[in-house]
Amino acid sequence: MATAEPPSRTAPDGDTAPDGGGASGHSGATGHGSAAEYDDTTEHGGASAAERAAVAAAADRLGLTVGEEIWEGGSPARVHRARAADGGEVVLKVLAAHPGAVDGHDLGSFRGKLHQIRHITDHAPKLAARYLTVLDTIEGDGWAATTTPYLPSEDLGACLRRGDGDEELFLARNADALRALLTDGYGSAAHPTPPGHLDDVHIGRFLRRLPVLEEHLPEVAGKRELVVEGRRLEAPAPLLRRLLETERDRLDALAPARLGFPAHGDTNIRNLLFATEGDANTDVRIIDPRGSTGPWDPVYDMAKILFSLTVWDPMLRLGIRIRRDGPDGGWHTGFRRPVYPGYRSAAHHYLDRLDATGAPALFEGDPHWKQRLLLTHALHVLAEAPCRLSDRKPKPDVGGRHSPPEELALGHYLLGTLLLNDLAAQWSEGAADLDTDRHLAVVTGGPPPP
Repeated sequence: MATAEPPSRTAPDGDTAPDGGGASGHSGATGHGSAAEYDDTTEHGGASAAERAAVAAAADRLGLTVGEEIWEGGSPARVHRARAADGGEVVLKVLAAHPGAVDGHDLGSFRGKLHQIRHITDHAPKLAARYLTVLDTIEGDGWAATTTPYLPSEDLGACLRRGDGDEELFLARNADALRALLTDGYGSAAHPTPPGHLDDVHIGRFLRRLPVLEEHLPEVAGKRELVVEGRRLEAPAPLLRRLLETERDRLDALAPARLGFPAHGDTNIRNLLFATEGDANTDVRIIDPRGSTGPWDPVYDMAKILFSLTVWDPMLRLGIRIRRDGPDGGWHTGFRRPVYPGYRSAAHHYLDRLDATGAPALFEGDPHWKQRLLLTHALHVLAEAPCRLSDRKPKPDVGGRHSPPEELALGHYLLGTLLLNDLAAQWSEGAADLDTDRHLAVVTGGPPPP
């Protein structure tokens, strides 16, 4: 397992990437609260007949005039701005059932989000006040829908996409979001960690989704070894199974000391919104929890934010370029445009700045939580690969090029392979603490120069 200087994860050429605008179904395609035209027809945008019928049925039952589709976000649901009969503007989110959806992208998970929000309302009211209100919930034959108020907003990472990035504003907003989630949410309850929690929830999630990858990407997902960026690496599944045996003591030590209240479970940066109108510069509004009401590890969410900065959001916004050295050769990856400098800098400072969020008090008696965060981050990258295959919505990058689901899935799988192999390499070298910059650099190329 090589430990050479990592290659840059950005394409060597291309235009500077502009700000992609708003967040997860609230200010996306039209900027921050700009006017939208409303009429009775919308572009198909790759929607299936069943999805178009579900959107039409939901709009009819709710008395909505459907406007533009919003392609922000990472779920397979179709999301539209819409106008109610009273003139109010809402966001309509509709999920139609489809075969092969991974866990988290299915109708059961969609319904589970509503159960979790009710659970938060009943048991963590201060956190519930941060959630964007769900106005309507309806179901039909093979579909479910919700509406929320339209919020002119931007996501947590937007300030990092402007120019060189406003890292201090990001860190202030991130601290506000995490204080709400940790203090008013996760920290409001404590539960014993069941045996095997790390194996089942953090590691097992990828292994359970692996058959989806093996079906759609057999040329990589079925291999025991891969050559990525010139390095011969162990494929993720056999590597994880080996680590479960050879690093058993280490993994047991990394397990959470306790679990907390289920405050969210899917805090990618597009689910953490900040109003672009008014004075609430650091007042977070939260959307789209995981859909679980069982006790949860807050590290899972903190790693989601890091994952958004290193791989997920850059890949969706900038696109991924993948090439191979012949039919049996090695793989090479790079984002299609240079990654936002603010993302790279914030990612490399992220763990150190968590100490200002209230996290240390929450993790008292849990000394290895930051190492668990890096492991969970790598597993988020891998587990996202099959999710990209479930989401068939168009994914235009900032240049307007649509990234096919298979391309996004392969990109996540290859970058996750790099991350997991680096963790294993550092552990095999006997490292008590991980070299965070070295580790993240295998996907970021390192922090930007000062």
